[in-house]
Amino acid sequence: MVRVEDLNITFFHLPKNAGSSIATWLTDNVNGEEYIDDFRHKSPKILKPFFDDFGWSFCCVRNPWDRTVSWYNFFQKQYKNINKGINIPFEEYMDKLINEDYTSKYIRPVGHQHATFKYVDYVIKYETLTNDFKKVQEKVKCFKPLNHVNKSIDADYTQYYTKDSHVNWVGEYYVKDIMELNYSFGG
Repeated sequence: MVRVEDLNITFFHLPKNAGSSIATWLTDNVNGEEYIDDFRHKSPKILKPFFDDFGWSFCCVRNPWDRTVSWYNFFQKQYKNINKGINIPFEEYMDKLINEDYTSKYIRPVGHQHATFKYVDYVIKYETLTNDFKKVQEKVKCFKPLNHVNKSIDADYTQYYTKDSHVNWVGEYYVKDIMELNYSFGG
């Protein structure tokens, strides 16, 4: 979460949805204060008891199939860089998710998005990030470009899914996100 107190704006940071890029932009350009640790990825509903007012709030969402691949790649990259994370093929990772074989803190599904996007004033879609972010820039009267930080592997997410069961599992697990945000596999 990032608060811009002067403008009474709150950004709710959902993991693997350009949140680090947006948080950095807000802190660097409009005096945003990034909350880390316990508050970093929490939903508005959970954080409400700690804040009087969120003001104008927004978040960024992403296609759940793409987001799952990004989550996987993030932990693959961590393993390669600092020997923490996971070092298994995507198919094995998905099989573990399907079987709820959460034997590692890195093998977990990334959280649902509806617990956040339903409670904010504005929703940015990762797929149209640059264009959607213009509304934030207009709101804060700062038009510096949004840079991409914490980038994971840039790949076509559909190429990772070699089993229908994996595609179907993501579709069922994130059904609310998919239905309410009008996402589809490959779309």
